[in-house]
Amino acid sequence: MSGKRFRYALEPVRLTRQWALDELLTTLAERNAAVAQASAALAALRGELEGARQHWLASQSGGQALALEQFALLSRYLHDGAARVTTMERQLALLEEERDETVAQVASARRALDAVEEHRDGQRDAFRRAQNSGDFKLADDHWSVLQSRGEQHESGI
Repeated sequence: MSGKRFRYALEPVRLTRQWALDELLTTLAERNAAVAQASAALAALRGELEGARQHWLASQSGGQALALEQFALLSRYLHDGAARVTTMERQLALLEEERDETVAQVASARRALDAVEEHRDGQRDAFRRAQNSGDFKLADDHWSVLQSRGEQHESGI
């Protein structure tokens, strides 16, 4: 068997594509974390506002009159909270859009890497077939030499 090893000529391209994919996966993880954090913050704010609204409704159902100052304060708080919710929803939408763009880039980078790896595997298979063919030819030639020696030896030459 020959001692030649397979060397893929486009290995630098494959490595570059692997590194690009790894970098995009890191970016995707960061963006997923940012989306999760923004979603949690938005949910917390909505919870706070709902709690304030429920408190106001509970105080109204008890027949207690809410002081004008408390009503104004609660009204401003809910209005400000609604504006913050809108702002946070926009920020979350932007983060989700960036994440979705990164997902598309990851898919593209994965396809590019898969194409190079598929080519490498095909080249490796072709190398092995050629190597095996050469090994078989060498073994066949060796066998033929041994057979011819055996015939010469039997004929007394």
